Amino acid sequence: MKISTRVEVKSIVMAVLALLFFAANSVLCRMALANTNIDPASFTSIRLASGAGMLFFLSFLFPVKQSKKEDSEATGFNFIHQPIEHWLAAAMLFLYAASFSFAYMYLDAGMGALILFAFVQLTMFAYSQHKEGGATGLEYIGALTAICGLGYLVSPGMDSPDMWGTILMAISGVAWGAYSVLGKEIKQPQLKANCINFRLSLFFVVPFFLMNIPMNTLSSEGICLAIASGAVASAIGYAIWYWVVLQFKATQAGVLQLTVPLIAAVGGYLLLDEALTLRMLIAASVILLGIMVTFLGKQRKQTSVA
Repeated sequence: MKISTRVEVKSIVMAVLALLFFAANSVLCRMALANTNIDPASFTSIRLASGAGMLFFLSFLFPVKQSKKEDSEATGFNFIHQPIEHWLAAAMLFLYAASFSFAYMYLDAGMGALILFAFVQLTMFAYSQHKEGGATGLEYIGALTAICGLGYLVSPGMDSPDMWGTILMAISGVAWGAYSVLGKEIKQPQLKANCINFRLSLFFVVPFFLMNIPMNTLSSEGICLAIASGAVASAIGYAIWYWVVLQFKATQAGVLQLTVPLIAAVGGYLLLDEALTLRMLIAASVILLGIMVTFLGKQRKQTSVA
């Protein structure tokens, strides 16, 4: 009983830590772009490069036994012969990170996290419906509820989010949803797969950074925040989360993620003096309720099939 309790406590603590890291990405990015001299392209480049370095270190710190061929592929140095899934995932990772950074030139941390999370989940729901079909009525009700909440959030009026920021964050959310979907297609341990994807993303980062050199601005504070976002909040956060997912049911893990936009909003309020508007609170409640209903509908369908 004591051992079981310890395991449960450890799982909960690690889950909370991973969720804090995920929310920290929004706060760190917004903090860097609003309060320091770093530009979005430089922030993106440093974030992905530092994330790639940290994941490379973690993959050696926690090795997985594989055949020599698999081990050679997992190192990620044999770039030319990487499966197309890895290159697609790297492209989506880059698109997510770049759009994310530029969106936070216009959006508050909590607002951006909410829009991102909504589009990630809706993208994954659309993929699931296309791939598996047969969504239940409860799943459709949940998805439509979330869409209504999102529509209210971005509708014209007082306290509505910036249009360009919303579009960029929507692109970021769709890209991250696609990255998550592609992760299911890659038959490798998640830590190794993410390590490869992050390093392949550097092939997109280098020309992106060079093209933006005339507009690049850097500061020591901005660089530190970008490294913290990439190496800690992203790389270590993902590594912890993929361990956490194994400890919980898929629906439980999904519901846990509902707290990320809320944590980001609180972080923005406490650290960046961002306002928690009534529009955002109402929209967040409707969106998160809809996504929770979708998760519950999916769980009910899986239970009935089993």
